[in-house]
Amino acid sequence: VSTQSTGSSGINAEYGKQWYQRRVRDNICKMLFVSLVSLVLLGRVIPAPTTGTTDPVWEPTTGPDITSTSAPSDNICDEVLFGAGPLNANYGQDIAHRLHSMTVEDIKYYFGVSVTLDNGIPTVNTNLTANAQRVLPDAPVAGYDGAFLTQAMKQLDKVLSNMDDPDWAIVNYSLVEKIAHSFHMSELWARSKSHYDMLTMEPLSEEVCECLTSSQSDVIPALELLALKIKFPGLTSGQDTPPAAPPAAGRKGDIGKAYKLYIETGKEGPAGSPRVSRSADQSAPGYDIYAAHVPKTPDEYSLSIDVEWNKEYRRHLRNFDFTGTDEDVIRKAREELVDGDEGLEEHLDSEAGWDTWREGFKNMDDFGNYQFAAYMHCKLR
Repeated sequence: VSTQSTGSSGINAEYGKQWYQRRVRDNICKMLFVSLVSLVLLGRVIPAPTTGTTDPVWEPTTGPDITSTSAPSDNICDEVLFGAGPLNANYGQDIAHRLHSMTVEDIKYYFGVSVTLDNGIPTVNTNLTANAQRVLPDAPVAGYDGAFLTQAMKQLDKVLSNMDDPDWAIVNYSLVEKIAHSFHMSELWARSKSHYDMLTMEPLSEEVCECLTSSQSDVIPALELLALKIKFPGLTSGQDTPPAAPPAAGRKGDIGKAYKLYIETGKEGPAGSPRVSRSADQSAPGYDIYAAHVPKTPDEYSLSIDVEWNKEYRRHLRNFDFTGTDEDVIRKAREELVDGDEGLEEHLDSEAGWDTWREGFKNMDDFGNYQFAAYMHCKLR
């Protein structure tokens, strides 16, 4: 009996080894096939040799249309994306957060795809002057200094090269906070890469991608709202005090209210989703554009209120008109987009402040990175 048992174990072990080897071989074949198809369909944009100290600029080339605006109705897309689909109802917020400062060079570095200048990857404009376009339809060229080898030095140089401009990037952020923000975004993009690679091997359906990247999804409205909060912190707090505004050009503003970048509440991903599980009391408190207004008194708070308000706010946000002057949009948003977000009040000016920021960064849910990876997968494939 012992001999037969040992033989059976040996056979099972050998079978398992062969199965694993086949799986690895199959995955390698899939990756090679996907790479070949990508080369044929997308093309590789070969940068011109650098003659100075700046990174090469990717010139526009003929490629697939990645700016589709067609999509099924909202109800159908909600079901496709997070009813029976791979995402959750906070996908717009998660994706907008990770999109808002992305550049052509960042896409190349973190996702390995050389995109054109007409790339269809929306971002928030770093130009905060009055009435400047808040959301850009295409990720811009960062113009990183090619003399630096590491991404960290390139990003540091970018921030420090704009340190005297009060109308750049984020209102009321100190220099240290702008540097921390830049590195934080790199962290999120790097964490999204593993999910992106997985989706390259096991692609999402055309229906999911059509809903996720259409003009009717939650992504652009969430990005528009984020742009307002970056430029006018406290705008949607519901308080009577006017929101903070960008300082006048030519002077540095006093450090006051600012966009709270590092907080995302814990989100429950659908079954089987690659998320980080943690109890509600472990979620760092703070910024959440869809649930911040929910009553917190014990007799009023309930999950059903949260879900129902989330649903209504998302619908209202999709129908909100973000066009017009800053003054027009501020007036409408203060009345119609109240969510209780008072903006950042604890600045990064001490070790205690860094303790708060660090814990906020560390506690951000990895499922948000998956949702962003899904968006980039659909846009770039």
